[in-house]
Amino acid sequence: MRAALVALTAATVLGVAGATVAHALVGRSAPPALPDLHGQVSWKPGTRIAPADVPRGRTAVLALLAPRCRDCLAELRYTLDQLPARLQPTVVRRAATGTSLLLLVDKQGNVRTGYAFPFQPVFVDGDLRTLAR
Repeated sequence: MRAALVALTAATVLGVAGATVAHALVGRSAPPALPDLHGQVSWKPGTRIAPADVPRGRTAVLALLAPRCRDCLAELRYTLDQLPARLQPTVVRRAATGTSLLLLVDKQGNVRTGYAFPFQPVFVDGDLRTLAR
């Protein structure tokens, strides 16, 4: 009985030591990276080119607004008013036939992320700040 207890204790100590070493070696991997952009859909640069009338050289917002979406323009204005003047994007408005959408365009003219209305202003704000860098 005593030999079994000693063996069990030794196995426990070795198991804890092995788990500690394994965690130290394997557990150092970096946590998964969060996405750079937080829109409901995002694209890599060069995947979707913005229309020609969206200016290049600074970030832009392509707002596709449905005629019946009365609150969409107010939501867009509120969100953009939260940004400092140096980060204000160029806004291009177009009429939409269906759902109102907001597309964020980087300085090179690539559509990078999109939102359907209503959206969380803090995410649009963060994405515009990311694209302005």
